[in-house]
Amino acid sequence: MTAFDDLTRLIPPPPQPLWANGDWDEVETALGMELPSDFKQMVGAYGAYHFAEFLTPLTPFGGRDLLVGPAKRLLDQERNFRDSNPDACPYPLYPEPGGLLPWAGTDNGDRVCWLTGGQPDEWTVVCWNPRGWYSDAHPVAAVEFLVGWLSGHISTSVFPDAAEFTEED
Repeated sequence: MTAFDDLTRLIPPPPQPLWANGDWDEVETALGMELPSDFKQMVGAYGAYHFAEFLTPLTPFGGRDLLVGPAKRLLDQERNFRDSNPDACPYPLYPEPGGLLPWAGTDNGDRVCWLTGGQPDEWTVVCWNPRGWYSDAHPVAAVEFLVGWLSGHISTSVFPDAAEFTEED
């Protein structure tokens, strides 16, 4: 059983996912790196799905490029803060070697990133609040992180647990 199988059991994919399909070779060429296979599989099945009505994968397809364009602007957007506060910034940023590359975003403006060192399917997930520059790392792949967060087995100090969004009044 894979993490993707667990995800589809936990939340069945929508019948017509929004912004789910496109040319991964083109995306990876634009980024200058291969992306994890579980992320590509998730985007193909869910597209820009709004998990727990809070967390959305940054699909590179469809009406808005949520992945490549923002990734290419990340270093420039955060450079001044990082240069002024090096102790608050423990990770390099894409396109720096091994840099953080966002793969999902939250309604609070938090980012769920990969730490891009090593082989793509072995990248660590880092949850990051760019407003306060705090983060925590989870040594799991993207879909495994998502399943863990949705099921309550993984928590992050950066944003609330999924259960807080799905509890009924």
